[in-house]
Amino acid sequence: MSKNDKTINIAIIGCGDMGRMHSDCLAQMESVRLLWFCDTDLAQAASLAQRYPESRPTASAEDVFADPRVHAVYIATQTDSHLQLCLAAARARKPILVEKPVTLCSTGTLEVMRAFQQAQLPAMVGFKFRFYSLVHCARALVSAPYSIHVQVMDDPWPPDFWANDIAKGGGNVISQGIHGADLLRFLSGSEPRSVFAVGKNYHQPTGVIDHLSAVYRFANDAAGTLIVGDSGQPPGLGKFLVQLFGREGVVVLSDRLTRLAFHPVGREEVQYRQGEEDGFINENRAFIQLVRGYAAPDSSLYEGFLSQLMIDAALASAQSRQVESLASRHE
Repeated sequence: MSKNDKTINIAIIGCGDMGRMHSDCLAQMESVRLLWFCDTDLAQAASLAQRYPESRPTASAEDVFADPRVHAVYIATQTDSHLQLCLAAARARKPILVEKPVTLCSTGTLEVMRAFQQAQLPAMVGFKFRFYSLVHCARALVSAPYSIHVQVMDDPWPPDFWANDIAKGGGNVISQGIHGADLLRFLSGSEPRSVFAVGKNYHQPTGVIDHLSAVYRFANDAAGTLIVGDSGQPPGLGKFLVQLFGREGVVVLSDRLTRLAFHPVGREEVQYRQGEEDGFINENRAFIQLVRGYAAPDSSLYEGFLSQLMIDAALASAQSRQVESLASRHE
């Protein structure tokens, strides 16, 4: 029986919010079985495993990687644990979907990417916004934008939140800003070449960079602006905002990218479309297709590396107060 015909057995490492959301999506799919739930907190793994009769809980990732029945692994743990878990998955020859960011810096992500290239294994990064129906609609409406604006502005993060720890999650700019960087890359359809940014720690007691404003130049001469912070969600717009400006007109995505407005060039009327937060379910479907051997989605480890590189270079620019080249960093 080929992999295209049989049930795909999945293990999830990390049984917090992200692990639960992925398992909910996978449970809706035919010929997918949740086999393992792994968490350093065994009680949390057991709590999630009890929802799926065929699954088992464990506190040891080694149990997952040693099981020949496991076809693919989800890594949804704290960011500081991703590097070692990803490399262990490559050694065990297990395809992965790893939550963003892949690691805390682009050099670590590059190491993971090379390990999976050498092993010739499929892998995917959890850039859910690439899979929103309205994001694809916006990309089709303004296919070659001159200018792109992406904004990720959240309510203040609690200082004791693990992702707000410099060593565990890197803070809001690294943890959530990478979504914005990836959207810029995805919507521009081009490679980032340089960036100038301003940012610093304004209010978080953890000392992380909590706000960043960056301007990117892409190889096709498109300009991309990224604003990331946690001083409050803009009223009426929501946490995530995308604007595209191009030959065809102007697109605005707001309300967590579920509301689209399009103003075509030369016309008075504005077209509106309402969507859903369908990125998670579409992302999971794409990953199962990838494991089955169908065409790879755009959300590869290379995209994870490139988006991390965009954030790293922007942070470096904020510190140096100079334009930073991404081309030299990439080479």
